[in-house]
Amino acid sequence: MSPDNTISTEARLPWHVDTLPIRRWIAAMESNGDADVAWDRVKLWDKMVNEHDVLKVSREGKVGIIELSYLPKRNALVPPMYKMFVDGMRELQEDEDVWVIMITGNGNTFSSGGYVGRDAFYAGLDAGSNGQKSEPMRRTFAEMFQPVTTSIYESEKPTVAAVNGAVFAESNDIALSADLRTASPDSSFNFSFAATGNTAYTGAAWSLPRLIGMSRAKDLLFTAQSIDGTRALELGLVNYLYDTETLKEDSLALAQKIAGLPPITLRLIKKEIHRGWGIGELSAALDLYSMIETIVQSTDDHMDAEEAIIEKRPPVVRGS
Repeated sequence: MSPDNTISTEARLPWHVDTLPIRRWIAAMESNGDADVAWDRVKLWDKMVNEHDVLKVSREGKVGIIELSYLPKRNALVPPMYKMFVDGMRELQEDEDVWVIMITGNGNTFSSGGYVGRDAFYAGLDAGSNGQKSEPMRRTFAEMFQPVTTSIYESEKPTVAAVNGAVFAESNDIALSADLRTASPDSSFNFSFAATGNTAYTGAAWSLPRLIGMSRAKDLLFTAQSIDGTRALELGLVNYLYDTETLKEDSLALAQKIAGLPPITLRLIKKEIHRGWGIGELSAALDLYSMIETIVQSTDDHMDAEEAIIEKRPPVVRGS
């Protein structure tokens, strides 16, 4: 461990906040004689998890579910949630019995965004009393906040974000990073980055133009705009609009429908789309796709699907 991450009482740091930025901050606080202040805050983070779970991971058949769950602050991204989210995505990614991942929020709010409070952890804590140390802040973004976005986007398994109620600021990027989004007319996407003096640094500046076009993305971000589920559907930000009362049930049914298809094929189609997006020439993309298709052609699911057409029966999906 490098010296700037060395803390005197490592055993006391709960796993759900054991990240490099928090280690750096605690080490700095201890060296400045403020250890009690730092560890009192760590105790508050531990209390969040012990009393409210903060994040729940479950399974419904072949669908893995991640639920943001800190109801006292409308599922805000409290400090323990970052590592718990990434670990939850990794757990579902490694579970061979999970073929699709659904992300949603507990109660009637998806997430109220980055947590603000006396027990918060934000990049400024790494910046010193005058806020001029930009490099620790950049590392905090890269090591703690942004991995949530990449854990979703880079997941090989298809992902569905069921946006129940409101989603604010950087929590939008959780939904934007998913492959599909569902919402209800009562859902609201609040692109409030500029209103709070922030950029769309956790991914919206990249993903939003790709989802709805450059001009519309600039409009939403430049005006700190909020849109409801109906408008989100019109813009193409949302794939499906369901009734408020049945949103989660219908979203799960969608995820289960996807999970009924050959999982290897779906993962490789996702890879074709993502890798193909960055290829400028069709011929280069087709070269990549031909190699990917070779993998699919050798799967049991492909072979059975071909036989099923001849035998006029539904295919049997085995996941191999």
